[in-house]
Parts: sequence; structure tokens; C-alpha cells
Amino acid sequence: MRFFLFLFLLFSCELAIAQTNFKGPRVLVVIAHPDDETTISVTLYKIANEQHGQVDLFVITNGEAGYKYATLAENYYGSALTDEKTGRQSLPRIRKQELMKAGHILGVSNYYFADQGDTKYTLNEKQPMDSCWKVAAVRKKLRKILTTQQYDFVFCMLPEPQTHGQHKAAALLALDVLRDLPLTERPVILGALLTNKTAPQFKFTQLGDYAQTQVLTDTASFGIDRTESFSYHNRVNYKVIANWDIAEHKSQGVTQMTMNEGDLEQFWFFKQNAPAGLEKCRKLFNELKRTPYLSKTY
Repeated sequence: MRFFLFLFLLFSCELAIAQTNFKGPRVLVVIAHPDDETTISVTLYKIANEQHGQVDLFVITNGEAGYKYATLAENYYGSALTDEKTGRQSLPRIRKQELMKAGHILGVSNYYFADQGDTKYTLNEKQPMDSCWKVAAVRKKLRKILTTQQYDFVFCMLPEPQTHGQHKAAALLALDVLRDLPLTERPVILGALLTNKTAPQFKFTQLGDYAQTQVLTDTASFGIDRTESFSYHNRVNYKVIANWDIAEHKSQGVTQMTMNEGDLEQFWFFKQNAPAGLEKCRKLFNELKRTPYLSKTY
């Protein structure tokens, strides 16, 4: 009996060591919905798979407001998901499953679900925080994760005026929780936006009167190019990963329509970060620019 107990304990220790044996950076992504990671899917893939880092997701809502565009998913899941009552009841479970399938592709290690309500689309960042989110509970959970895990970076969506109000609210919560931590213990937080090379250069300084959203420069400080090519005759690029990620979110028709959209995953450096965070970011993104796939000849 003691022998089997020893083997069990030994296996448990080895498993724990394996789960924390990350050579690369450790990143927590704070998002509002179970498909928001698609904005920076290539960055997350490269960190987890090419840099051998850790990528964890903190998801605030259940995503049940996505029932309106689940038309094609009704047949796939065998459920009347576009019926509001049915959709709101079924989608929290379905969307978590979809996210985990997408996360398997990207290399996500851990998922933290805050299980807050996803009432409706809005541009107003105050609406979710004032009416349907238990903000104190979300803050407490996020703070606990940040103080017990040693993350190097936190990514959120850039809280620019035209993005979903819940995206802005998620970023504000992350910024506020980090601001309350001692400066020397804070991970570097970056705000992300997906853009196209042919579009005018996007500029952002801060969201309204929220001083915590002020960024260092109005244009992105760092970025990843999804169109970086590799493989035989350079016929493949990282949009393949982005499309694989999107394809797993089958209940979300509008998300599915974004296949092949977006060339650049861009990141803004928030001013509340410690100044030393800039060099940390430069090192990370210089490493991420590398394409580790050797060209083959046939």
C-alpha cells in the first residue's frame, strides 16, 4: 500500500513540475467574451508554442448574448440557439467548450471563468459594470490570480471608443486591479487591437476621462504581423492559426465572418506600467518576430 502511495505522490509531483515548467513568458489575457482571444490569437500561439511560455485566459462573461447570430450553429448543435431563452440557457456551456477547443490550438494552459452576465451589445462601458456584473467579485478573483501567479504580462483589448462596452469594461477592471498592486509586483499590461496594413494608422491616447487608460504613445508600440510567410515557397502565413481559432467558435456567426481579416496584432503600452516594462516588452516582441520554421526543399 505504501509503495502505491509513494508512486501516486511521485507522479503528482512530476505532474505539478511539468505543468509549471515554462521556459518563456507567462501571460494572463483578460477578456469579456469567450471569443475575444481571436484578436491576438497569433501572438498567443507564438508565446505558447514557439517561446514555450504560459498563456492563461480570464473570461468575465458567459457570452450568452451571442444567440442572435447562431443560425447555422442550431443545426450543428441540435438546439434552437437563436431563441433567446434557449440560447441564453445553452450558450454559456457551449461557448466555454468552444473556447477550450480554440485554446487547445493556441496552447492555453488555464481558464478562469468569472461567469458574469452578458446582457446585450453596447458601447457604454458603464452598463455592464453598473447593471449586470458583480464587479467586486470579479476584482477579487482577478486580484487573487494576479497575486498568486507570477505573470510577466497581462493583455487586454484596447479600450478605444468604438469597441464593445464590455471590452472597455474588462480593460478598465484589469487596469484598476493592477494599479492597486505594488509597482514592483505588477505584470506589464498592454492593450491590443487588430488592424489592417492598408488602413490608416490607428491612433489612441486614452478613453474619455479614465486616466488609467492613458498610453505612452498614440500609435502602437509593439506588434505581430499575421502575414509573415514561411513553409514551402513561403506559401503559408500565420493567418492559418487565426482562422483555426475562429473556426472553433461555431456558435458565433459574426465571428466566423472575420476569417482572414486583420493583418497586424498591435499593442499599446499603458503609462501606469513601471518604466522598466518597456525593455521587457521590446525583448518579448523581438523574440516573437522570429519564425522558427526552417525552409525545406523537395
